[in-house]
Amino acid sequence: MTNQLAIAIDSGKHSTKSVSYINGTLQKVRFRTKVQQVENLGIEIAVNNYLLEIEGENYLIGDSVSENRSDFSLSKNTKEHLLCIYLAIAKFLEKASLFNSGIPTIRLAVNLPLSHYKNAKFRQDFEDFILNNQKPVSLRVNGKAIIFRIQSVLFLPEGTEGIFSHINEYRNKRVIVFDIGSLNVNFCEYQSLVPRLDSMFVSTQGINILRSKIVEELTTKYAKYGISISEDDAEQILRDGYLYANGIKQEDSRTIIENLISSHVREILNFAKSRGLTFNNSTLLASGGGSTLLKEAILREFPLAVIDFDGAYSNVLSYLKIMEAKGLVSK
Repeated sequence: MTNQLAIAIDSGKHSTKSVSYINGTLQKVRFRTKVQQVENLGIEIAVNNYLLEIEGENYLIGDSVSENRSDFSLSKNTKEHLLCIYLAIAKFLEKASLFNSGIPTIRLAVNLPLSHYKNAKFRQDFEDFILNNQKPVSLRVNGKAIIFRIQSVLFLPEGTEGIFSHINEYRNKRVIVFDIGSLNVNFCEYQSLVPRLDSMFVSTQGINILRSKIVEELTTKYAKYGISISEDDAEQILRDGYLYANGIKQEDSRTIIENLISSHVREILNFAKSRGLTFNNSTLLASGGGSTLLKEAILREFPLAVIDFDGAYSNVLSYLKIMEAKGLVSK
């Protein structure tokens, strides 16, 4: 067994997704990108939650943290994202039982919004941040001590998913990728697998923005009935398609929610058109976790669109294939 792992990580504003090969088998890890610093935490750590201890500080990461703790900044160069990257690494080391064979070394592929990927200085600063000055990273996750050293970081742009997972399918096509995340939508046009530089741009029209619209609209509608709606409610409302208040389905909420979703999708498409994308003779590939939530509305606006069936993991699966092509993966 080698003490080296290659891990692809997509630390998004909603969830952190990562993939790696453990003993030749593809493994996946996913948890919410919600981080809260805590002291003297006296509760039991529930499933899908992690108490991460590093440099004398404690952080709770996962479902138990309020939606209000979500990071809405465009940058990935933050303490929250760094901790989630380290947690993803720790989860794979745990899966591989790499605790008693020296200090494991990690090769990473990490996602960046297109606007940051094109900025060489930002990439260098973020790489230095992640590499921890080439020193071992020592932490505890739910009381278990873990140590590792990051050997290298390969930055890859968001919006590559689907293309490199289905190379033969798109080899001779013009493809416009919409990577719909929690905060951002990354756009990129590919011609025969080659990205067009001036088509790489980002809008802040991700799912978090839609959630905020839903909270505002439903609050305005139902406030007169004494019904209040929080950001924590919006996640489930969006998935259910209805507002349930005091145990009662609010039937007319369905139309409000559907109209907001349709309007949001049209705004995304109009933003792309305003940046010069025509959609003529093109395949529209919608990916990212948001593509699943918006699937029906996307297909109403663009019936021939392709919705990535594994939207949440599509980025990291593509990143792992690129790492394999570069000889960075040992199975």
